[in-house]
Amino acid sequence: MQRPVKIAYVTDRGFLGPTLVSAWSLQENLSGPAELHFWGNGLQEDDWATVRRVVSKNPQLDLICKDISSGYLEGAYGPQDYISAATMGRLFIPSLIDGYVLYIDGDTLVTGNVARLFELDIGDAYAGVVRDYTVTHWLADRKGLTQARATRLSEIGAFMHPTPPSDYFNAGVMLFNCDAIRAEPELLKRVCDVAEASARSHGDQDHLNALFHEKLVQLDPVWNASWGRLGKHRKHLSRCGARAEGAMPGNTEILHYHGPEKPWRDARAGLLSSRGRATLIYRRALRRFGEQYPELMPI
Repeated sequence: MQRPVKIAYVTDRGFLGPTLVSAWSLQENLSGPAELHFWGNGLQEDDWATVRRVVSKNPQLDLICKDISSGYLEGAYGPQDYISAATMGRLFIPSLIDGYVLYIDGDTLVTGNVARLFELDIGDAYAGVVRDYTVTHWLADRKGLTQARATRLSEIGAFMHPTPPSDYFNAGVMLFNCDAIRAEPELLKRVCDVAEASARSHGDQDHLNALFHEKLVQLDPVWNASWGRLGKHRKHLSRCGARAEGAMPGNTEILHYHGPEKPWRDARAGLLSSRGRATLIYRRALRRFGEQYPELMPI
């Protein structure tokens, strides 16, 4: 069944450039009509004009802009220095949009046609997600288990019990089932609680894991490929007792450049590691973006 394709980005001025690159890459690979919900915190009128200019490339994409600067993020703050409070904006997706909505972080590159994900039926699950690369790595590599890692895994185990920590997901790419969440008013209210989310050590990612862990569909890692390390991710998943494959497998669909290092800040970031190929893919895409929008470079 092909459902209406709805995609959402949330950003602030500091992360607008990378988010526009991701939205541009989405258009490059998307087939068929879709809604693109672009939410901004602190964006100025010229920023919104830039968003409309970049997104207007695909005539089948219906752009819906929303300013969340007032009334949404009061009291919200990012859990880490490199994560802004604007990420908390995704908590309002289920209350403001209906149906299935694919949320995508701005530090991503879309390399496949995400429309096919909307053929998936996740039933009454709250979301379709991908298990977190870092957590599965720690669970698989017991020899490298430091005290800090053990403490973090214990924290995850506590708020996800009885679900195993290996099911902890990365919230950078999520297929929200907004209707299923709306069907439970108390759950919806808690999802939108940015104060509760901000109080957690890893912010709204922990918040969503704590609320959703019992009703999830695990997507294949191709939908949230951590710096392109699919082979390693699958090995980690197997070693920690989770399935190496999830729903809707295929080629890499979304590359996620999570963490403090970013490929647009340092051309050499990750080149000499297992992340090298994904870094090169991003830099090549960034050059093509710059050829089309030279006035937006550097991002």
